[in-house]
Amino acid sequence: MKTLLKLFLVTNLFFVLTGCEKLTSLFEKEKDDPNSIGGTTSVPLNQPGNTINVGYINVGGKDYDMKESIKVIKNDNGLTTFEVKAEIPKGTVIEDLIKKIPVNIKDASGNINTSFNLKITSEGIQDFFNKDNKAHTLVKYDANVGDTYKITKSDGKTITRTVTQKSTTDDFPYGFLNIKTITVEQDSRVPGIKKFVFKANHKFGLVYAEIHMEDGSKLSSYLYSDKY
Repeated sequence: MKTLLKLFLVTNLFFVLTGCEKLTSLFEKEKDDPNSIGGTTSVPLNQPGNTINVGYINVGGKDYDMKESIKVIKNDNGLTTFEVKAEIPKGTVIEDLIKKIPVNIKDASGNINTSFNLKITSEGIQDFFNKDNKAHTLVKYDANVGDTYKITKSDGKTITRTVTQKSTTDDFPYGFLNIKTITVEQDSRVPGIKKFVFKANHKFGLVYAEIHMEDGSKLSSYLYSDKY
């Protein structure tokens, strides 16, 4: 679960360090496997040079600007490498959450400076944020409410993602648009965190994320891709 926290805190905050050669071999799975996605990898989101703009991180109604830079630096047949740089607002719950991350993602000045991989296709998005670097589906665009994406880690613990909502109309405000979204919720074993919530769109990719805290508060942010 701590590695999922990395996903929120950098690409929305969202990230992890992984090896391209090892991850590429994980793409070869059966079509009926919920943790296998097909489709074309020639999508604008994957293009080197594409940037992801993160809206302010909202914490308990207060907005924080992390001055982040999230950029695609490599696309290896859909295995997309993002470079992430951001400032950490001191004395905030964001700083406290980053301290829970079990790997060093900071530079000498104490700011975020790291990279992570996603598999992005016309059919959906996968990440590799678990301790075993297994491909784990974040969303499939043809999903139905009730669909689940599960992986069991080498320690025997299972991470479960569940589709809880799918729009039939353009009902989600996104910049100057209203768009359809698929909502995916993930359970959490991170102390103080109740669950993670993600919203995705077939054209714009991951567009919104939330962390729900056990005290009832939440962290949230929008994500905007320059290319789509």
